[in-house]
Amino acid sequence: MELELQRPACTTGAERDRHREALFCAKSARRLLCYHAEAARSSDTGGRIVRMLGMRDAMMASTLAHIFEREEGRGRILVYAHNSHLSRERAEWQLGPHHLAWWPAGAYLNARFGKGYAVIGSGVAISEENGIGMPEAGTLEARLFSSPHEAVFIPTRGAPSPSRVALEGLVPRSGSRRNSTYFPLTPGSIRAFDGLVVVGSTAYAPGAPPLPPAGSASSE
Repeated sequence: MELELQRPACTTGAERDRHREALFCAKSARRLLCYHAEAARSSDTGGRIVRMLGMRDAMMASTLAHIFEREEGRGRILVYAHNSHLSRERAEWQLGPHHLAWWPAGAYLNARFGKGYAVIGSGVAISEENGIGMPEAGTLEARLFSSPHEAVFIPTRGAPSPSRVALEGLVPRSGSRRNSTYFPLTPGSIRAFDGLVVVGSTAYAPGAPPLPPAGSASSE
């Protein structure tokens, strides 16, 4: 509140930039305290987790919006993150018995920036290191990667309605046998992104924590 009260005195040059940065840091600290308070609540597991997932994405959106304000006029901003964070549609995750759904950062950014927010989703056909096998027939990945190329780009924003309907009618593929952070594309991915990049195969990130043996991680 003290920083808010001092805003009128900080209106020019470096002083304004320092004030904006301090105000953002103070708000971020408050949001983190709210997040940890939610983690300590004695509520049902599913409800607590989904609120924490939603709070994390809201904080991510706030950080990206702050970066935009700070960099405004200096060009476009490129962000890299998990599909589920940048999607326009509600994120979903089947965590054991809990079906979790929350608004991701991309939904907040889309509401704020409209056409100024463009997002490209990514998918993979096969990744042995990640425990991702051949996509089943009739799935989105199998349909999108029916080409001999190493990678394909499919524009989905403004795509003809018959094509969108055909793709949205496909079923999701099975998940990974090893990497629980892998989320297959879903029919909603057609609406969630402006385009999709699907690669034929990929390795596991160098330096990342070792993956469990095949069959020990749940498919999500």
